[in-house]
This record gives sequence, structure tokens and C-alpha cells, in this order.
Amino acid sequence: MLWRGLSLTQRLTLLFAGATALVFSVTGFYLYQALATQLEIRNDAELLGKLQQLRHLLSEVPDTAAILADPHRFHDVAIGTEGLRLRILDEDGRMVAGVGDVPSLPLPAALTAADLPAPDAIRDWRMSDGGHGRVLAAWAHLGANAQGPRVLVVLARESPQRMVLLQNYRTRLLIALGGGVAVMALLGFAVARRGLAPLGRVTAAAGGISPSQLDQRLDIAKAPAEIADLVRAFNHMLDRLQDGYERLSQFSADLAHDLRTPISNLMVQSQVVLARPRSVEEYQALLASNIEEYERLARMAESMLFLARADNAQIALRREHLNMERELGRIAEYFEGVAEEAGVTLAVDATGTLDADPVLLNRALSNLIANAIRYTPRGAVIRASARPLPDGGYTIQVVNPGAGIAPEHLSRLFDRFYRADSARAGSEAASGLGLAIVKAVMGLHGGTVHVENGKNQETLFELRFAPAHGSY
Repeated sequence: MLWRGLSLTQRLTLLFAGATALVFSVTGFYLYQALATQLEIRNDAELLGKLQQLRHLLSEVPDTAAILADPHRFHDVAIGTEGLRLRILDEDGRMVAGVGDVPSLPLPAALTAADLPAPDAIRDWRMSDGGHGRVLAAWAHLGANAQGPRVLVVLARESPQRMVLLQNYRTRLLIALGGGVAVMALLGFAVARRGLAPLGRVTAAAGGISPSQLDQRLDIAKAPAEIADLVRAFNHMLDRLQDGYERLSQFSADLAHDLRTPISNLMVQSQVVLARPRSVEEYQALLASNIEEYERLARMAESMLFLARADNAQIALRREHLNMERELGRIAEYFEGVAEEAGVTLAVDATGTLDADPVLLNRALSNLIANAIRYTPRGAVIRASARPLPDGGYTIQVVNPGAGIAPEHLSRLFDRFYRADSARAGSEAASGLGLAIVKAVMGLHGGTVHVENGKNQETLFELRFAPAHGSY
């Protein structure tokens, strides 16, 4: 939990300090062990050298009596070497000469005077006061004859200076470790703070973008490579937010405009009729007119509710295998009277079956055909076709002749309440939600809707269903 509360700079600083401490600790431990090993090797070499010197001196005396008569020449071997202790014992274990106390050790195997014990013959020595030393024991022959009497030479050396040196070295390593970690932590903090400064500037720039400044974008050129993708993704998000905000603002304005017209009609008509006494027929005419406006408001509210539920995936599809020739024929028959009144003809050409919700599909196709009838000139033919695709999908097309749609309106034609008034006359008769409902229906089916201007100023609407829901 504490880690989660830390800033990114603090986390990087701690990680940097931890990595530095680990590296320094491993390096310090290695250097300490290397120094201790080298000092031990040097001390062991001195012990072996002293043993060789003592063997040479013992080869010059004939017996132990000569050693007892003049022990100083052997004592001199220990002089000048700190902490060196010496014992020379005869074969019965009696001390012949000695300097200081040495530990009692098992007697080593007999060696000739020419043999020099290997370094692994030197053993550790833990003294009673807690000190540390090294001890070496070996046989030596008296006199030049290798068959002469033997004495046991025991050399022991405590290393107080070595221990003090290692202790001082260890203390300095710990001080260097603490200081180095502290310095590196400060440097890490400074580096992390400087390295993350662009992120702070990006955060400040992002924080300064308000709903009224959605056209502003973060400068990718000033962002480091590590956060360039983040800045780019943020700018793409701003593009989507700006587009959505503009659409929402336009939707609110269009909604207010579309609601104002029927409400104003209701108010004005009612005020005019109520301005003076009227006949029963006039009141009935007012009520009939008001009912028309209420029906228009009800259809608008129902369409908006449908779109809201479609946006939140709250509409359950009830798919059926639909014979598209029969479905399109039924819709054409339904619009036959309207088409005849508008002076246009409906032509249907459909094959195959489609897996879709019949109610929603009927609603989408009805909106397209009603839209085509509204904008098709008299005497023209509206073509509705449906067929399976080679990839397993299915396509439905509604084509009507007319003035066409200006290219700048094509991308927004399926927006709610959007009307390309300048391109299509008579748009005041529609609510502006029909094509949005078509897009929502196709979205629920996992398909797409597309519009384009065909040849001879024809307008083509295409509903394309994915292969998973295609023909059979």
C-alpha cells in the first residue's frame, strides 16, 4: 500500500538506490574477502618461510642439548614478526625451546627434513580471547644426517594487525556504501525528476484543456520517444472527444429545434382558438391538429428511446431465417400507396435468406424506402435489391434517382437530427432520426451501412451483413 502511494519519481529513486546498494554491497563483500584472503596467504607464506629457516638452524645442531645450551638463536627467528609464537618439542613431547604460548595440536605425520608442508597443512587457531590465528606443526631432523633425532616445530601466529586492518577496512566499506547509496539516491532523484519533466509538462498541458479548448493538441515533437505514443494516443482521444462534443452540441441544438416547432404549433394554435369563443367544429379541428403534433412528438420520443437503448446494447435480437424476396415484397406492398401518391415506382429484386431480427430489419428498410420516396422525383423508379455475397455475407441495396447528396454531407448523414437541407428539398417533413436508426439497427446486427452517390445522380444506400449472419 505504501508503494502505491509513492510518486513515479520516488519509486525510481528507491529502485535506483536499491540497485546501487546491491551493487555496492556485492562489490564491497568481494573486495573484503579478497583482501582477507591475500593477507592470509601472505601470513601463511611467512609461516612456511619461518619453518624453512628453523629447519636450517636445527640441521646445524647435533642434539637437543645444544638447543638447550643456546636457545637464543632459535628465539631470534620469532623476533621481528608480529604475533609469532614458537615451540620446539622433542620426540617425548618435552619443550626444548619456545617463545609464547602455542595451542596443543595432534602430532603431524613424520616428514623428512627436505619435505615442506603444503599451505593446506596450516590450520586456523581460535584463541580463548576470541582472537584468530594460524598454526603450523612439522617434524625437523637435528644434524646433517637425516637419520638423526627429530624435534617437533610448532609455529603459531596471531594476527591482531590483520584483524584491525580488516575491521578498519570493513568500517570504511560500510561508510562508503552508505555514502555512495545516499549520493546515488540523490543523483537518481535528480535524474528521474529531470527525465520525467516532459511528462509533467504533458500533464500540465493536458490539464489546461477545457471543453471550450478541445481543438488544442499536445506537441508530439517536444515529447521524448518513451511517451510519444502516449501523447499520440492522448491526441487521438482528444480528436474523438472533440468530435463527440461537437456532435452532442449539435444534437442538443437540433433536438431543441425539433421540439420547439411542434410545441410552438400547439401553443400558437391553442392561443388563437382561445382568443375568442369558437364553434364546436373549430374546437374539434384544433384538437385534431394538436393530436397530429402529439403523434409527431411521440414518434420522436420513441425514436430517441430506441437509439438510447441501442447505444447501451439493451435491445435483444430475435434472429430468424428470413426469405428476403418475401420480406422486401411485403415492405414494397406496404409502401405501395405512398409511392403511388408520390408518383414513383418500387422495384424489388431479392434472392437468398438472411439471419436477422425481422422487426428491426423491417424498421431499417422502411426508413430507407420512406426516405427514398421522399426525395425521388415523380416518374422515377426506386430499386430495392438483396443478395448473398461470395464471402458468406449479405447485402441489401436501396437505390433512388434524384439530385444526389453533396460529398460534404455523406459522412454525417447518419448523425441524429442531421439534415442535408441544401442537398435535399422537403427535409422538414422528416425528424432527422430515420437514418440514425438504420445505423443503430445495423450496429446491433454487427453489420454496416454505407451511402454513396452513384451514376446518373443516383443515391445508393447499402446494408452489409457480416458472413456470420449471411445467407443460407
